[in-house]
Amino acid sequence: MAERSQYIVIEGSDGTGKSTVANLVADQLRNEGRQVIRVDEPDSAYNEAGEVLVPIASELRRIIKDGSLGRTALTNVLLFTASRRENWLQVSQPALEQGIDVVSARNYWSTLVYQGHGEGFDLDTITNLTHMSVGDEYMKPDHGFILDLNDEEERKKRIANRGALETPDTFESKGDDFQAKLRAGYLAVALEYGLPIIDVKNKSRQALTEEVIELSSKKS
Repeated sequence: MAERSQYIVIEGSDGTGKSTVANLVADQLRNEGRQVIRVDEPDSAYNEAGEVLVPIASELRRIIKDGSLGRTALTNVLLFTASRRENWLQVSQPALEQGIDVVSARNYWSTLVYQGHGEGFDLDTITNLTHMSVGDEYMKPDHGFILDLNDEEERKKRIANRGALETPDTFESKGDDFQAKLRAGYLAVALEYGLPIIDVKNKSRQALTEEVIELSSKKS
């Protein structure tokens, strides 16, 4: 059996650059001769060619991101959990067993933050549902990072630069009080799980990527 590779998770609020940094980290690992699968929770896992590997996860993302579809916090928890279960069982877990790295923008820590700290849902229930659905290996990545931007105006500007959305986003469109809860939630998760907090303000994408790569090269 091939040597098990690394499962790396990059977390943080919307606008902190998670997906961009995750893409650059994946590219750097590939440049080093490693195979990499990219995951964007709650979206699908993708291969190097950018092909969708878990179509059901992409369909769930479409529902999750549509803020016009009213729902409770529990429904959000279940939707996110269903998406991550399919990504994990169909692609990520087999990839790790085959010696392929998995680099993910978000994992269940996002649900603890958004549905737990943000929407007020019970944190233990989220953890238990996640464990039941995907197990220990998913919940204990080799390396996890929190990208932090303590500048709400800059965060909003970054999101605005993405352009107009076809439908209102479920969480990006919530007010400043909710966004403050999210940042506080991420800091709490970082403390509880011993995750490095990387300040993204005034840092280039390449500098952030190099920081993640350097920290990922160290043993957990």
